[in-house]
Amino acid sequence: MKGNKCLDKLVGKYCKIVTKEPGENKVKVVHCKLKNIDHDIGLVFIESHEGKGCLSIKTIEAIKPRNNNIKN
Repeated sequence: MKGNKCLDKLVGKYCKIVTKEPGENKVKVVHCKLKNIDHDIGLVFIESHEGKGCLSIKTIEAIKPRNNNIKN
């Protein structure tokens, strides 16, 4: 997804992100706020009720913007 700048529109917004790690059958859902996107290294930086972290762009299956609150 390098060069795909359409994700930049979601920076600062709350989102539901679905990820799937290579070799795993199950997906994981994260409700978070996108803080920053680094296209050069392929990481999305997030903040949720669990804390701050990052996700690899390669593991993201879907992103959906949501309301401005984080639910548990």
